[in-house]
Amino acid sequence: MTRRNGKYALLRTLSAAFALQIAAGASAWACDGQVGAVVFEDTFADDSGGWEQMPPENTIKPPYFLAAPDKAATGMASLNLTFTATSGDFCLEAILPPKTAPGGGKGIGIVFYATDYDNFMETEVGSDASIGLWSKKAGKWNTIFKTPSSPAFKAGPGASNALRVVALGGTLTVYLNGVQVKAIRTQVPTGDLRFGVMGEFLDSSTAIDGSPPIQVTSFKVTAGK
Repeated sequence: MTRRNGKYALLRTLSAAFALQIAAGASAWACDGQVGAVVFEDTFADDSGGWEQMPPENTIKPPYFLAAPDKAATGMASLNLTFTATSGDFCLEAILPPKTAPGGGKGIGIVFYATDYDNFMETEVGSDASIGLWSKKAGKWNTIFKTPSSPAFKAGPGASNALRVVALGGTLTVYLNGVQVKAIRTQVPTGDLRFGVMGEFLDSSTAIDGSPPIQVTSFKVTAGK
C-alpha cells in the first residue's frame, strides 16, 4: 500500500511538473507563428533598442518597457527611432494591470504604418478584454473596428497577453494570444514607416497618477513571409 501511494504521489508530481512545463512553454511561445526574417527583436534587457523614451510616461527599466500614462498624458506612444518596417508581422507581449487595480482600465497597443506621432495605425488590447484597430491621420482618430470582449484575453494579476498584427499585401490581420480576431483590407502608406508601442487609459476620467504601469516584456517584428 505504501508503495502504491508512493507511486501515485510520484505520478502526481511528474504530472504537475509536466503541466508547469507546458504552461511555461506556452508563455515563452506566446508570439509563436511569426514567419520570415527577424527585422527587430527586443526583450528590454537594456535600453539599446532605439525606443524614444519620454519619462515618466514611458521608460525602459529592464526587463520591461514601462508604459505609465497619467492625468497629464492619459495616452502615450513611443516610436522606434532606429528601425523601420513598411510591412511585416508585429507582436508584443505585455502584462496589463487588472481592471480592478487603482487606476485600472488600461490598454496596450502596437503602432505601425507610422510616419510620425500624428499619422499611424494601432491595434490595442485593453484590461477589459476589448481589442480593436484604429487609425490616426493628421492627429484625428478613426475607429476601424472594436470588439468589446475577446474570449482569448488572459485576465488576472500577472497574466501576459500577446498582441499581434500581420500587415502584408494591403491586408491587416489581428491576433490575440494566437487567436485571429479580424482581417481587414487597407491602403498601405508610402515611405519608410516606423513602428512602436502605445499605452493609455481606456477612460481618461479614471486616470490616476502613480497607478501601476503596463509592463511590455517583448516586442518582435519579422518580415511576415
